[in-house]
Amino acid sequence: MDTGNAEMSGGKTSICLKDSICPDPPEEEWVTRECLVPLREKRKPTEKRGAPSKWLMKDTREEKKWKMLESFDLPEQLVCPLCLEAFMDPMLLDCGHNMCHLCLLSLSQQLSASCPLCLKSLSGQKCKANHALGSLAQQIKEAGSAQSADQHLNSCKTGQWLREQASCVAQLNVSVEKDSDDLEDDLVELQTQFKHLKGQCKLQEQSMSKLSEMASRLDQHLESEFSILQRFLQERKEKLQRELHKDVTEAKRLMDEELKKMREKCQSMEEAVGRITGDNGSSASGKGIQFLTNRCGEGQNTDFPKWSLDKIESRLLGQFRGPVQFAAWRDMRDVLEPGLSCPRLDPGVAHPDLLLSEGHCRISYFPRSWESTLNTPRFTQYLVALGTPKYKSGKHYWELEIGMDTECDIGVSLDTISRNDPFALHPDDGCWVCSIRGDQHIVAFDSSPRIFLQQKKPKRIGIYLGYEEGQISFYNAQTMGHIYTFRATFQGDLRAYISPCSVTDGERCEQLLRVFQQNL
Repeated sequence: MDTGNAEMSGGKTSICLKDSICPDPPEEEWVTRECLVPLREKRKPTEKRGAPSKWLMKDTREEKKWKMLESFDLPEQLVCPLCLEAFMDPMLLDCGHNMCHLCLLSLSQQLSASCPLCLKSLSGQKCKANHALGSLAQQIKEAGSAQSADQHLNSCKTGQWLREQASCVAQLNVSVEKDSDDLEDDLVELQTQFKHLKGQCKLQEQSMSKLSEMASRLDQHLESEFSILQRFLQERKEKLQRELHKDVTEAKRLMDEELKKMREKCQSMEEAVGRITGDNGSSASGKGIQFLTNRCGEGQNTDFPKWSLDKIESRLLGQFRGPVQFAAWRDMRDVLEPGLSCPRLDPGVAHPDLLLSEGHCRISYFPRSWESTLNTPRFTQYLVALGTPKYKSGKHYWELEIGMDTECDIGVSLDTISRNDPFALHPDDGCWVCSIRGDQHIVAFDSSPRIFLQQKKPKRIGIYLGYEEGQISFYNAQTMGHIYTFRATFQGDLRAYISPCSVTDGERCEQLLRVFQQNL
């Protein structure tokens, strides 16, 4: 396998040094943990077995260099450090040194090749053609050959010119090194942006996958929730239909039996009339009159039909066109699991200035004088009341009625929040709270506050708690429109959190909040 190759296109030459055989890893220096690319490698020169020592190579280069300078007065900056000749197609390395193109190709074929000046490994270094340096070296070389015959006469001018050219070369090298440093900084910045963007793409793909999984779970949940209601309603409908068909069938049977009896009597009467009209004797006439008198008496005592359409219609309409939905809804309560909860306010922990109603479902502000004691179970720092019972599992839903001019904080909190010390409305402090502000604003105090603008102030707020699911959701209870949802992993007892936060000192207020009693 080749360890190096060269490509030439459009007059430009680039060399790629492959890492098929890796040299000893250089020592790396890192500024911070965020640094993605190591700084310039610093390594001490080491002597390779079978290769001349650094100082021997340096002496050889020095001898040959002085010979060249004596014959051509060629500056040191224009001499290849490997062949010690004037540069031919010089290549600029990442380390800042130049080398002839052919010399670099030859050197790259060696194992563990390194720069002859700084001994930095060539593995992984990039290089580019230094046309300006090559052109300058060629011009000086040609000028040196032309002036060899008249070197003594023009030595002063040539020396001055060479010094100027050497100064230009030095400035050129400084400019190239500066551009190389800027390029390295740009590369680091580009690599950082690329890594960040690649990470964002991966996170976006994961988010899309999680969204699909969540949609599938929610679809299954809705199917499960409504399948119970659909099955109940379907069974209820089929039951009523069976009862209707049964009643109609029974009514038809009874009406058919009566119809048969009436037809038999009609036939009997018809035969009697025929017999009477067929007899001509006086005795027969007397018997016929007696028969008709008896039949008329029987007809007056018989109520035909017993099962008339009016009676059947009245019975069917009353049973199957009455409050059918109400009856089904009333029976539906046995299969529904709405998770309705009616928490009461705990007078043992409510702030002393909060007056609770007799049923512990209403809050009013009633300031009074009281002594603050340490370790009291009641809130003394803020106007806060907690609900009871405590929730440690299951699904629960309750609603709170809000006064017209009341601003309040409502939601769920841990039972262990501080009673006497300050705390923040933040999930880290065990509070998952939304605040009603003004007439149209609702603020959700999540890790970063979220503000929602309502068309008008809601009169009732619904709060849903799913303990195992780690969900606390807020709704406009009048429209069941969703406001905000907190997600968390709960540990410990949770309680309803209520705080009227906009009362005026020294001013009594009537009902501020009320736990709405929702009964099915």
